[in-house]
Amino acid sequence: MKKHLLVGLLLMPITASAQNMGGMPMTEAQMQQMMQQAKSMQNCMANIDQAEMEAFKQKAEALDSEVKALCAAGKRDAAMARALAFGKEAAQSNIMQDMKKCGEGMKNMMPMLPKTAQTTNASGSPKHICDQ
Repeated sequence: MKKHLLVGLLLMPITASAQNMGGMPMTEAQMQQMMQQAKSMQNCMANIDQAEMEAFKQKAEALDSEVKALCAAGKRDAAMARALAFGKEAAQSNIMQDMKKCGEGMKNMMPMLPKTAQTTNASGSPKHICDQ
C-alpha cells in the first residue's frame, strides 16, 4: 500500500502538468502513452523488495537527523560531506539501481514537465544542505 501511495505521489506532478505544458495541451495519444509508462513504472516498483526499501528509508531518515544536527551545531562542511557521501552510497545501492530501471520509461516524458525542484541558488551554484 505504501508503495502505491509513493508512486501515486511521484506521478501526481506528471498528470497535473499533462493538462497544460507551457501552453501546449497534450494530445490524447501522448496522455495515453504517459499513463501506460506510469503503469509500467508502478508495476516495476511493485517488484522491489519491501524489506530493502524499508531499510533504505530508515537509513535516509537517520541521515536526515544526523545532517540536521550537524547543521544546527554549525558544522556545515561536515553536514555537506555526510550528505554527499550518502548520496554516492545510495546511487550504488541495489534499491536505487532497481528504482532507476523502473523510471527509465518515464525519462522521455520529463522534458515535458515543468521544473519543480530548484537545486541551485540564484547565482547558479548548488544549494547547501543546511540551507534546505
